Amino acid sequence: MICTSRRVKKQSEAKSIDLVRRTRQLLRTEISFIPNASFRKISRRTEEQILRDVGGGLTDPVSAALPRDLPAHLARLCAAPLLSSDEERDLFLKMNFLKFRANSIRSRLDADDPDETQVVRCERLLEAGAAVRDRIICANMRLAISVVRKYVTPRQSFDQLLSEGVFSLMQAVEKFDFDRGFRFSTYAYRAIARNAYRSLHDQHRHASRFVTGSDEIMEDAVEENRTSTATELAWDALRGNLSDMLSRLDRREQFIIRSRYALGAHRKVRTFQCLADKLGVSKERVRQLEQRAVEKLRTMAAAGLDAELCETALA
Repeated sequence: MICTSRRVKKQSEAKSIDLVRRTRQLLRTEISFIPNASFRKISRRTEEQILRDVGGGLTDPVSAALPRDLPAHLARLCAAPLLSSDEERDLFLKMNFLKFRANSIRSRLDADDPDETQVVRCERLLEAGAAVRDRIICANMRLAISVVRKYVTPRQSFDQLLSEGVFSLMQAVEKFDFDRGFRFSTYAYRAIARNAYRSLHDQHRHASRFVTGSDEIMEDAVEENRTSTATELAWDALRGNLSDMLSRLDRREQFIIRSRYALGAHRKVRTFQCLADKLGVSKERVRQLEQRAVEKLRTMAAAGLDAELCETALA
């Protein structure tokens, strides 16, 4: 009987210590959300329904067809169905409301006198909010992939850009105001593209063979207050110029440049060895042909096209 009493006492003390630890952890946790006037009008019954919806799994809309050229591991990332405008708004409202309620409960917690009921409810709300956030991220993975693959270069790998693109997507989900009336994809596209340009800018800034003019162009392109229009116009111009100049190269040179820089139908940057095997020449010969083709493009650019912009894309 005495042993049982001691065991119960120890279990109670351990539970109390754990509750204090969880309370302090919640008090240290930063809970960021986009406020909305409608949150205070949502009843406790509606809150419980939201929690049940999240806990039971949200109903998935029909998935759109995936791009055929995606590798298997990327196709899995894009397997989550796309969201309609109404579904998207509903998920953002739920995510931010759940965090709003968790933050409200947390503000009343006291580590010296923890309330287990409130601690459990706060944890439950945060977990549900994270589940909704993950649903939104997964539904927009194909957007991140489609954006970053445009900026792949021999020096900037797709995997590296995708990692940064997913991080940008996660930040965009946290900062998006669902009540402003426009789609999340518009906001996320700009955020992902902006950070991709920043990544290119940092890479170019640290490469000793770039001219000052190229750095200035990249700095202008990534300036936050001019992100969308400036960068999209710059790359549209670049693609037009490159298309015109590439047509003046011989077929082998065109193939090498398009393969090395993932231009046109080429979705993946090819190595010198890969191209050497396809062309039946040595790897060094492919390197020489690439250098010759790049010099031709630079000469054409100097003759009247935008030389600095071309230099930025090809280096």
